[in-house]
Amino acid sequence: MTMAGSPSSGRRSQRERREHTRAQLVAATITCIAEYGYQATTTRRVAEIADVSLGALAHHFPSRLDLITSALDEVSERMTADLPARVDACRGRERDEFGILDALWSLFRDELFTVWVKVWLAAAEDPELYAALVPLEARLSAAISENVAAAAPTNPPRRGWTRRIGIVLDAMRGHAFITDFQPRAAQPRDDHWPAMREELAALLVEVANDPT
Repeated sequence: MTMAGSPSSGRRSQRERREHTRAQLVAATITCIAEYGYQATTTRRVAEIADVSLGALAHHFPSRLDLITSALDEVSERMTADLPARVDACRGRERDEFGILDALWSLFRDELFTVWVKVWLAAAEDPELYAALVPLEARLSAAISENVAAAAPTNPPRRGWTRRIGIVLDAMRGHAFITDFQPRAAQPRDDHWPAMREELAALLVEVANDPT
């Protein structure tokens, strides 16, 4: 039995405290980017939101870049956490291409995608940030593609399905970007997703029915 005051118990408790503080800082960074934008997400503001000292923040994340990339890594994990279950639930259903599209579209309508894009845009003028995002973007794209590949029809070549899914994802990213960031008047924007969904579904049905 391990006694409450034993060294191993103390180490475990200290590790848990470190993990909790780190998680607080990552969550605060995501919140800060969502509410204030990338440029305004300073270490001081993150520390205030997380209710953590600047010294503690620096201990866990020696640089702002370390903090931002850790936050984006968490964003990626959260975005794709339940995607396998969503995609799997679509398989075998009539018109399951609609279910697949809805599962994917939900990724791009989540506030987490907006956080991702805000950092993505900032990286265009920040070479160091850009370089740090390259592997994160690759992992996110691979996670999405891997889950969608599992829903591929058995009859057409996988290459055709993969190509069409790539087109679908690019279209969704572009539509989500326009929806969230296009300058416009305050009146509500028409929801173009239903019509776009029909067109993208036809694209997937076409490849699914391809006997070659």
